[in-house]
Amino acid sequence: MAGYKVREEVLNVVLAALLEDRGLLSIPETIRRSVSGREKRLPDVTLGDLWGVRIIIEGRTNNDAGSAISLLEDARKRVEEGLCPICLAVLYPPELAQIESIPKLRKSLGGATLTVCVCSEGDLQEDNGTWMETTVDGLTEILRRSYELLVSEDVVITTATELEASIDSVSQILASNTATPKRLRKLLGIPEETNPDSKNKEDED
Repeated sequence: MAGYKVREEVLNVVLAALLEDRGLLSIPETIRRSVSGREKRLPDVTLGDLWGVRIIIEGRTNNDAGSAISLLEDARKRVEEGLCPICLAVLYPPELAQIESIPKLRKSLGGATLTVCVCSEGDLQEDNGTWMETTVDGLTEILRRSYELLVSEDVVITTATELEASIDSVSQILASNTATPKRLRKLLGIPEETNPDSKNKEDED
């Protein structure tokens, strides 16, 4: 059977399905059905749920040096626009663009070497991104680490926000109490201000 041109959206959906088979992602039923031809239209982006965190898979066939540049730009836009906190940018080997059937694509993609970059909210300033070569099995570990880093950053941000709110609240309470300045001066050992008029009168005497 002659092979046919495989669209990148199909590769993205099959990759998401392979990650789901490994217990990593949860993807909507409509997306899973789309690659088998039971849906009329493939999604523009492939969405998945990574333990409660939305993830988008954005892919390109690695045809030339410009593929990585355009892919990274698109992946970062997904994060910058707030569509997801993590976007997986994947460069597929050119040979995956020709295939005889979906089952063969799953098998070939499952053993292929992929070039990937995980874009998240914390690393959007890196000019060229951090690209790495891996397989689908290796990709599961990369995504796990990215998830853990994202969660830890969220915890730090949340804690800092709560601390700032508490400080503001205490400051407002202290400022509203007229006795606060006197008590603070006493605690800090700061003498009370003298009356300038009284001092001048003493000097005249």
